[in-house]
Amino acid sequence: MSIIKSIREEKGYTQNDLASKTGLSLRTIQRLESSNKVPKGYSLTTLAEEFGMDATALQSKFVQVQRSKESEITTLKVINFSVLSFLGVPFGNVIFPIVLWRNNRDSEFVDAIARQIVNFQILFTLSLNLLLILTPFTLSKLFPGTPLLLMIFIFAYLINIAIVFRTAYQIKQQKFDFLQLPIRLV
Repeated sequence: MSIIKSIREEKGYTQNDLASKTGLSLRTIQRLESSNKVPKGYSLTTLAEEFGMDATALQSKFVQVQRSKESEITTLKVINFSVLSFLGVPFGNVIFPIVLWRNNRDSEFVDAIARQIVNFQILFTLSLNLLLILTPFTLSKLFPGTPLLLMIFIFAYLINIAIVFRTAYQIKQQKFDFLQLPIRLV
């Protein structure tokens, strides 16, 4: 939530009330609330006076929120890259992200995004295992003498690695609409 909006609502002001009390335009108030960026110069001083606080105290609230968001994004990066543990630990792509997700569920943001990562990995693992179970009964009859299980296994691992790096890129770009699947297991 926006810092300006939360303080404004705490004081019982509407956006129009705050605009008229501070002399700032309604558009400025709306922009500050939607961007959640630190107000500069006159806007910062005026808002701080109206909220009954020092300008540096108001500014430090924004710094704290920014640090918190950076910490949450770092946590998401760790959860995402923990998926790569499947390269050395069977089912590590599910086990380690679940453990990290459960330890960081206090943040709604981390909980929601990590839930998507974990959900995808569970579905990926279930699908891969089902495919590996069915392959000897179906495809091996069509392609005798071909190491299909090994080829499917390697191909699936490469796809999962590509997804991990794509997800890392999306997190870096702060685009969190990835891995949206219609099936939710967690």
